[in-house]
Amino acid sequence: VDEYDLVVAGPGPGDPGSPDEPKILALRGLLTGLLASGRPTLAVCLGHQVLAGLLGLPLHRRELPYQGLQREVPLFGRARRVGFYSTFTARAAADRLDTAYGPVELARDVRDGAVHALRGRGFAGVQFHPESVLSPDGIAVLTELLGDLLPAPHPDELSAAGGRA
Repeated sequence: VDEYDLVVAGPGPGDPGSPDEPKILALRGLLTGLLASGRPTLAVCLGHQVLAGLLGLPLHRRELPYQGLQREVPLFGRARRVGFYSTFTARAAADRLDTAYGPVELARDVRDGAVHALRGRGFAGVQFHPESVLSPDGIAVLTELLGDLLPAPHPDELSAAGGRA
């Protein structure tokens, strides 16, 4: 993955609490290496759950699965309408987490602590699917997260691409 500007990890399906499952082992190994290297990473759904676990957040099975559920959730100061397809969630009691990889900002449900998104230096994770038709705000969410993860293109790169990044 060293040749890529950004790595997207996920989405699933899978049980993040099954550490011996080959898919979970592979995701844990990939994300551990990406965190250590600082390579820009976006984790989606199952990838987000595995990332949250690596950062020290507890994972829980939801009482009712969020399969094909559209919700408006708070994301880093803005309400966003997004689509969920998940049985598991990370939970936290605060909006910030100190980790071995630096501080991590959490966007969570204050009622039950479910972590909808997280971001730290060089990585971000989302529990929902921003690429889904159930996520009308998905493009805006991706634009914000990727804007934080990737450097702005150099003006020469824009010229070579005909004004497109």
